[in-house]
Amino acid sequence: MQKAFKPGLIAVSIATAMLSLATQQAYATNGYAAHGFGSVQKAMGGTAVAGHDNAMNIATNPASMSFGKNNWTAGVDIFVPDRGASYRGTQAAPGIPAGAPLGGGLSLANPLPATPALPGADLRGNDDSNFVIPEFAYQRHLNNKFAVGIAVYGNGGMNATYNKSIFGPRFNQNGTPINPDFSPAGSDTGIDFAQLFIAPSISMRVNEKNSIGASLNLAYQRIKINGVGGFAAFSSDPSNLTNNGYDDSTGAGITLGWQTKLTDSLTAGLAYRSETKMSKFDKYKGLLAEQGDFDIPSMVTGGISYEATPRTTIALDIAHINYTDVKAISNKNNTAPLLGQLLGGVPPQNFQGPKLGDDEGAGFGWKDTTAFKLGVKHQLNNKIALMAGYNHGKAPIGEDQTAFNILAPATVEDHLTLGMDWKLSPSSSVIVSYMHAFSNEIKGDGSRGPGGGFNSPGAIINNGPNPLTNATAADIEMSQDSIAIAYSKDF
Repeated sequence: MQKAFKPGLIAVSIATAMLSLATQQAYATNGYAAHGFGSVQKAMGGTAVAGHDNAMNIATNPASMSFGKNNWTAGVDIFVPDRGASYRGTQAAPGIPAGAPLGGGLSLANPLPATPALPGADLRGNDDSNFVIPEFAYQRHLNNKFAVGIAVYGNGGMNATYNKSIFGPRFNQNGTPINPDFSPAGSDTGIDFAQLFIAPSISMRVNEKNSIGASLNLAYQRIKINGVGGFAAFSSDPSNLTNNGYDDSTGAGITLGWQTKLTDSLTAGLAYRSETKMSKFDKYKGLLAEQGDFDIPSMVTGGISYEATPRTTIALDIAHINYTDVKAISNKNNTAPLLGQLLGGVPPQNFQGPKLGDDEGAGFGWKDTTAFKLGVKHQLNNKIALMAGYNHGKAPIGEDQTAFNILAPATVEDHLTLGMDWKLSPSSSVIVSYMHAFSNEIKGDGSRGPGGGFNSPGAIINNGPNPLTNATAADIEMSQDSIAIAYSKDF
């Protein structure tokens, strides 16, 4: 009885500590989802759906508990992204008189100034540079048929914090410039968004070769967005648009999983994580579509684990993330028609078309993405196992949606991973892993159509006071590094 009690007590203590730590800032990959959950799993490119290395496999596939040992594991990942954005310069241009046609039956209500040639800029979004992402999991067999466990982990997030205002207002209500150089005013532009999952789980061994499992995903997320006051005229609720501090959201979903031993050396796994329904971010309901609704998208993962030799295991996962489940993430930037109406003298309360925060209001324009994960684990000797992996997932952002994604430059596609599992004793080990996500830049589409308008308005920002002549394409890029360490204990 005492032997069974101690791991449970450790589990509760560590889970409490992880919960406290996970409310700190975090950033992730494969869009905003982590490339893997658990230090062993991350070292193998994020592969996990068909494995049962330790209790952290619960985070991907709860059915893994049936084939795994009684185990608990705890660790931390130090995540260091390098985020950037840039925009191109604009040429000198004459002023535009009032009455100039804007299209759509509108004409310019007030003259726009002549501007000199204005330079572009190269901006770094690294004011917050290092992020701590915790992990903890515990699992135990109740009998020969059932196993239970819990996983606590950072699911993902996004962060970009610039040392200047990018999307702030340029003019006072009377039309005079706030800054003499017409630059955006207000606070520095940035976003901080993090997610935590607590997943109590159960698995059942159907027979010698098959297991099924389920997790209840209890989710917590928080967000803070600053320096986007320049969008006030386009907002359905300007008082809940920007600079309102952190807002919290909670919700729940499920994960269903299956593992099967196809042969003595080949295991397959399949897991479905439902869309996680979350409470709304009320403080940002004038920015995020569907009045601040920011659910967590569903994900499907399938894969195999193959014991190529008694010492070498090869794993392959394919994970599909449905970012289009969530309008705040997937709606395209559709603010260009609102700008045309504003320049045409239409009062914001009379704008036609969706505003920021409306159901069909602008979002980040993300597409669904599929990640391909490959991992290898080789038992070098009785104490040391070496791991390596590769993860590729196409960035969810298109060249037509780069402007808003200055806040969320999730551009990385290719990840290289390495790791080592060092046994301290027959029942305990320390795992170290490293991930590098190679730099990838998405260049905004600045091309124009036959009529002179931009083909991709969702890629365009202003670098000066004249929104017609000082419009230019935004480019975004990112690279990432992370180092994780964890302790794993069988009992």
